[in-house]
Amino acid sequence: MFLPIYQLIKKYSPRIRGLIFKLLFSSKRISVGKNFQCDTWPSIIIDENAKFVIGNHVTFRRNVEIRAHGNSKIHLKGNNRIDRGVRILGNNNAEISIDKNTRIGLYTVLNGGDSISIGKKVLISGFVYLQTSMHNHNKNGNIQDQGYKHGSIEIHDDVWLGSHVVVLPNCVLSKGCVVGSNAVVTKSAEKENVLAGVPAKIIKERS
Repeated sequence: MFLPIYQLIKKYSPRIRGLIFKLLFSSKRISVGKNFQCDTWPSIIIDENAKFVIGNHVTFRRNVEIRAHGNSKIHLKGNNRIDRGVRILGNNNAEISIDKNTRIGLYTVLNGGDSISIGKKVLISGFVYLQTSMHNHNKNGNIQDQGYKHGSIEIHDDVWLGSHVVVLPNCVLSKGCVVGSNAVVTKSAEKENVLAGVPAKIIKERS
């Protein structure tokens, strides 16, 4: 039997919307690969010297926000699913790279004042915050007026970040790490460490 018209629209509208987005917005600053799909068009600001690259077979859910300022570059390498309400911000000379088959959970924020590198087949749950910038906070003067310190974040292949995890600047999570929900990562971790707590500490190795 033929599907009712509303079911056909529901099934194919993300693909059609993605194709229209590609046709309208592809440019020197924005590159869109094959089979881009989106439930709603992302909110996008790309500065003149910044770049945003979407690889093949990428899906955006509703209300995704992309900001690339300065000389930054945001690159989704392919087969990525970016869930509802995700915000990806690049600034300065930062490169934000999300490798193939990685999934980003709903309302997660990638705050890229410095570079963020996320490997292959990484699972990032909902409401995660990757924070590469920290306010200077000397006692002489208002914090708001003192600018920032920056440090990159690296998340290697096969890492899983539970919901509400925060990762702070200058942290490297090596291949296969697992970070429990609500943990705050302040230091790097070796291959297949399991971390939990505030601040996050190694509680065991993956078995």
